[in-house]
Amino acid sequence: MIEVNYKEVASFEYKTITISPDGIRVKGDDISGKIADLLNITCNKYGKEQWKVISILPSMKSEGAVTKLLVTFERSLISGD
Repeated sequence: MIEVNYKEVASFEYKTITISPDGIRVKGDDISGKIADLLNITCNKYGKEQWKVISILPSMKSEGAVTKLLVTFERSLISGD
């Protein structure tokens, strides 16, 4: 039989940020590489603090290209009495 310790309850906290490369954008520029690099750096930074990506959504588009991302992170909080 499995025993469950109800004194320890898992809950979560969330953090949502925007990611957008710096600099001036010129019509026709492909900034996918810049966004990917920035996303890797940001996700690795928050990953070291136990945050896990749960959602990435385009937040702004220009000329059909995504220029800004909305990234939501989650991490567990364990509370025990």
